[in-house]
Amino acid sequence: MPVTVRPATIVDAPTIAAFAQALSVEEGYPPPPLRAEHVRAEGFGPMPRFQVLIGELDGAASGYALYYPAYDTDHAARGFYLQDLYVRPDARRRGLGRALMAALARACRADGASYLFWNALEQNRAARAFYRRLGAREERVLTLSLQQDALGRLAEGD
Repeated sequence: MPVTVRPATIVDAPTIAAFAQALSVEEGYPPPPLRAEHVRAEGFGPMPRFQVLIGELDGAASGYALYYPAYDTDHAARGFYLQDLYVRPDARRRGLGRALMAALARACRADGASYLFWNALEQNRAARAFYRRLGAREERVLTLSLQQDALGRLAEGD
């Protein structure tokens, strides 16, 4: 099957939202509240917060990579943070994941970025093996977050 990767357009918003939901469910989480209207507003509005590459097999959207700009003060360098990489289960092992990552690496280079950073679940051995085959190295980093209530409490000074 021919593999192609292209930048997403606003008409891809429902597909992007569906892929994000499928990814969360596969990882054992509930489906996120992300809907097509969020993708349209946040990814294609006046100030896009992220970019998306769509991977296709024989012209059908079969995966995506959602990413956004980042900056590393340790190296005084621009880069990208890969938020999501997803390929439909029936499309895996056909080169689409690699094609998406290669296209993202080219986007990094075109932007003058010198790194690409992302997280993977420790228990997702298949993903980790895939990333190692690409040349990625694993770093022991603990991801922390403030969500909804805790973020609000901190912002309000409580």
